[in-house]
Amino acid sequence: MKFALEVGNEMETFKLEYSFNQILGSMVIKVNDKEVKKSTRIFSGPTREVHDLYLGEKQPLSVRIEKQRRLLFGQVNRVFVDGRLVRCFQGI
Repeated sequence: MKFALEVGNEMETFKLEYSFNQILGSMVIKVNDKEVKKSTRIFSGPTREVHDLYLGEKQPLSVRIEKQRRLLFGQVNRVFVDGRLVRCFQGI
């Protein structure tokens, strides 16, 4: 599952990219094309993961990505900015 979106406010905008390969167990989060989080799992991980990011200097904002894994294949990813749900992505 891959997705990209722009988050920000009046002063700063950030390009957020998320990539997760369920077969290989690799996850990468990038902000403005710079890798900020990376992990690899050999076995099936937890059914729920939360990734918190803090972006910006002038007007900081918090970004939370919640990944809810289904039992076999697929997942639901929710992106929150400053505590508000911005996008929901579903897929494999």
